[in-house]
This record gives sequence, structure tokens and C-alpha cells, in this order.
Amino acid sequence: MKITNTQKGPRGVNTVSGPVLIEPGQTVEVDVLLREKPHIEATGWFSIGGDYVTDAASAAPTLQNAATDATAEIEDLKKQIAERDAELAKLKGDGLDRDDLKKQAKELGIDHAGNIPNLKLKELIDAKLA
Repeated sequence: MKITNTQKGPRGVNTVSGPVLIEPGQTVEVDVLLREKPHIEATGWFSIGGDYVTDAASAAPTLQNAATDATAEIEDLKKQIAERDAELAKLKGDGLDRDDLKKQAKELGIDHAGNIPNLKLKELIDAKLA
């Protein structure tokens, strides 16, 4: 539909793709939902030509595609975060079984503090085996 601002100053109108500012005397071609009709006509600011849109999804497939793309991007980011968290856990040594490490250290005769981090204990074991 075509909307012309008949006022001396800029005026805004809500369209399917978001607010649009229309300068004085400017005509724009936009998709406007039918629910906006009473508000637009009540202001008396615009000259209207064309039909209002009743279904936002069919009027703005670009927005639908953007939402779908955003969902896919979010899923990809979640996957990347999970991979990063797994790598961080591996680097911190969180993936090591403490009981197995203690048992192996005892078998190798390694003395260690009771609160030694898993990663440090693993390093001592690896050094002893080398």
C-alpha cells in the first residue's frame, strides 16, 4: 500500500517490518497490518492508497526467514559452547577419575597431598611413567 504524509512534519507509521518515518509530502510503499487501520485513519496525517495486510507471515516472508536463520544460528552457537566447555573441562583435568588417579599414584609409590588437583596428580603419574 502507498502512504503519503500530508502534514508539515515527519510522521511515523507501524509497518509489518517495523516503524517507518515518513517525511512531509513523502510517499512510501509499505505493508501495514489491518489492525493499524483505525490508528492511522484516526490521526488524519496520511493519505492512504491500497489494501491493508491481514496476515503478517505471508506479508513478510523475509522476517520469517530471519527468525528461522536466527534459530539455526542459536543452535550452532550452543554446539560451539558445548564443545568449548568440553575442551575447558579437559584442560582443567575435570575429566580425570580421581579414584583411578589415586590408585595409580599409590601403585607407583607417588606421595602427594590429599587436596592435589587431578591435573597435577596426572602430571606426577606421567612423569613417573616417563
